[in-house]
Amino acid sequence: MKKIPILSVIIFIIMSISFIVYQNFSSNTYGSEFVNQIRIADAEKTLNDVPDNALVNIGKNICISSPNWIDIRTSEELIRLELLNNQIDVDEENRIIPILRFQSIYELCPENIPYLEEIFKINE
Repeated sequence: MKKIPILSVIIFIIMSISFIVYQNFSSNTYGSEFVNQIRIADAEKTLNDVPDNALVNIGKNICISSPNWIDIRTSEELIRLELLNNQIDVDEENRIIPILRFQSIYELCPENIPYLEEIFKINE
């Protein structure tokens, strides 16, 4: 009688360990979805020559700047400044700026979504 519960526990432990190992090996690296989305949306190929790890760092720095976003204009200026700090010169009309703003927040630091929402509430 006692063999059935022990066997069940052993099977449960083996399945749990297998699931954890599978999740660790099959998960994407931090920022991979961010990079994929930016590469797809970058129709002008502005960031074509930027390595993936540098692009993730740009996105992280955009996230860090989000508490300083007073309005849409300020957010765009801070994003352009971050791009300039990485030797990427973009004009005001380049559509990669709003894409970076949204994707950085949603993919890399979703805890900062309130900062993103706030700049659009102000402009209503």
